[in-house]
Amino acid sequence: MTLQFNPDDWHACDGDWETCTQNSNCYAYALNRPDYYWAMPGMGYAKTGTLNFLQSAGKVFDSFASDSAFRQAFIDGAKRDGLLPVAEPEQREGYYTVALFFSADGQERDLHWYRQDDDGSWSHKDGRHDPSQLDADGKPIHDPRRIATTDYPLFGGFFLVPRGGVTLKQDFPLIKK
Repeated sequence: MTLQFNPDDWHACDGDWETCTQNSNCYAYALNRPDYYWAMPGMGYAKTGTLNFLQSAGKVFDSFASDSAFRQAFIDGAKRDGLLPVAEPEQREGYYTVALFFSADGQERDLHWYRQDDDGSWSHKDGRHDPSQLDADGKPIHDPRRIATTDYPLFGGFFLVPRGGVTLKQDFPLIKK
């Protein structure tokens, strides 16, 4: 499987984003699985409207006793999903590298993933938006630890993703409508 930056392969909603069910988030993008729509490390995925997912994720995020417990739960979840933690980006046969970041302590809890494509560049996908190879200042991402961002300043680690993919269940805990 080649890993190339191709925004046309990904779901994004330009119109009614609150009810659109064709979105895919940053974790689905990091896993290179547009069919995982709204995925969360260790918690499966959901195909639902954006607003329903965001409200459901907010409830899950708020359930953690502390910001550090929140971060550790999603690092552990990525490992349970089959991602391998590594100290630095690696070119290992059968894998590609992704990077996890978190919002700052005391802010609304959130996380974001970046992936390294086969040409060495980094890209990411922010929820309802198209994938991008640019940081918040519109500059190419050469190392996600050194980009312009105020939303996700805390580095959670690099992980290797098997090129053969990982399997998630469609069982993310959604709030009933």
